Amino acid sequence: MKIMERYEHGGQVYDVDGNAGDWLDFSANINPLGLSEKVLHTLTENLRGIVNYPDPNASELKRAICRRYDVPEKNLVVLNGAAEFFYLYFNVTRPTRVVIPVPSFAEYERAARAAGCDVKFFVTRAEENFSLDVDALTKELTPADCMILARPNNPTGNLLAPEKILRLSEFASVVVDESFIDFIDAPSLRKFVSKKISVVQSLTKIFAIPGLRLGFAVVEENLAQRLNAAKDVWNVNFLAQKVGAVALADEDFLRRTRSWLNTERKFFTERLQNLRGVTVFPPTVNFVLFKVATPESAEKILRDLRREKILLRNCANFVGLDGSYLRTAIRSRAENLRLFDALKKIKELDELT
Repeated sequence: MKIMERYEHGGQVYDVDGNAGDWLDFSANINPLGLSEKVLHTLTENLRGIVNYPDPNASELKRAICRRYDVPEKNLVVLNGAAEFFYLYFNVTRPTRVVIPVPSFAEYERAARAAGCDVKFFVTRAEENFSLDVDALTKELTPADCMILARPNNPTGNLLAPEKILRLSEFASVVVDESFIDFIDAPSLRKFVSKKISVVQSLTKIFAIPGLRLGFAVVEENLAQRLNAAKDVWNVNFLAQKVGAVALADEDFLRRTRSWLNTERKFFTERLQNLRGVTVFPPTVNFVLFKVATPESAEKILRDLRREKILLRNCANFVGLDGSYLRTAIRSRAENLRLFDALKKIKELDELT
């Protein structure tokens, strides 16, 4: 597998010339409610402001993050998307080894290797619903290790309990990626931040602004100073700062998002489970991992859906999975029905056993 294919992500809606096609994209896990009216208004009202440099302190954005998540500003690092954090963190802290339970987000490995770190994978298994064996994992850790854990985990959707992460932090430093936590009512690890626990969160998925790039991390105060000193002073652009400050205060949008997901996740999962030959792994947020009979079956399904201008995520390049695994976002009811109508037409699914 070529190196770029190894780290390829969903959301590949562009052709070879960089033009976005007219796809119904289930391969990227973005809030289907789209841009809120407040975000749209903020964008249009502030377009002329891009003639100025962004605020290097991101003061307005930081205040909004602190209010929303009840975190001290001294512990805050604002980011050009959550992925920036891993490159920044590994380059500053230089852990000898990075331990990654897999399958999980490919940028963890890519960022660790870019900083010259050794990488060790801890493989979770489908027959155990990819649950993490904390007892077994603690035996693999040393105090010099840094471990990356996502909760909820992408692509499996598993949500590890806070007490298990606290236990793991007794054996190694832990970075917790909570990029999907705002989609559900679940406790965050932010209040447990210490020298051994750091938390990073994307804001692009929940507010449907992946093209703007926005995220933040909550870390121990001394580490925050080191990370802020090492990053690009203008890493968060002017529009992202403005949009983030407004979006974080939009409680109604967040309530509507959770209400949508509570309803649509159940509907979507039941429809997917009713397809013949499909094994569904229970979701916790706005995406679902499922398995079909063979990698060849999955490839045919992907090709047939592409003819209908629908994209799913091929999971063949996730460490710990093979090409028989697919991931799908959960979108609006009308879009989900269009996906299932297309899936019902695929002869391959009828033949799977």
